[in-house]
Amino acid sequence: MRGEPAMIIADSTPLINFAAIHRLDVLEQLFERIVIPEAVETELLTKGKRYPSAEELKRADFIDVIRINDVALCNSLKIDLDHGEAEVITLALEQNGELLLLDEVAERTIAEFHNILVTGSIGCLVEAKRTGIIPKIKPFLDAIRLEARFWVGEELYRRVLSDNGEQF
Repeated sequence: MRGEPAMIIADSTPLINFAAIHRLDVLEQLFERIVIPEAVETELLTKGKRYPSAEELKRADFIDVIRINDVALCNSLKIDLDHGEAEVITLALEQNGELLLLDEVAERTIAEFHNILVTGSIGCLVEAKRTGIIPKIKPFLDAIRLEARFWVGEELYRRVLSDNGEQF
């Protein structure tokens, strides 16, 4: 995922997941720079407070905040999405975002409808292993499930590990 600078836009959940396990460095190594809209910044400062690692999110200098311009588009997206999710999609459409980091199904469906490339926390772990940033997915995925309380169904959990040559 490295190479030419690309606009990577994140929703709060993937950032909270990696901050909760004190491994925001994995996202920084994967993407160099991540952009979030203001509503996601607000979510990170409120939802993120549940985790001792919330301070890591505040100090992460590779995360930049950008204000959306198309309020009408954002408001129309809020019919199906929460405020942060709507701003993520709006920002991606405004700025031609190359990749969105999203974990919520509804948000992913809308992004894909708009032909925006999407990955989530698990996809980031898979890419981090593929590029040699991390040696194994399982310890990170287990930590995210435990520390961030990120729900991953057993079937998905087993498939991700199996597809990537790991035991569960």
